[in-house]
Amino acid sequence: MALSTILGIMLLVWVAYDLYAGEVWLHRSFKRKTEPVGYWLTICGWFLVALSSFFWSGFS
Repeated sequence: MALSTILGIMLLVWVAYDLYAGEVWLHRSFKRKTEPVGYWLTICGWFLVALSSFFWSGFS
């Protein structure tokens, strides 16, 4: 299994945990209840990064 695939799986697990917890980190914490726009934009960003790792074959 490629390293990028393993990284993608780990990032998807991280996104799933952040969805459960209601808090996500970028350069600071975004909470779903107090900052919903920042929270969802950051979740979408991490999700796109996770998906892109399945299609990028930079790591072997």
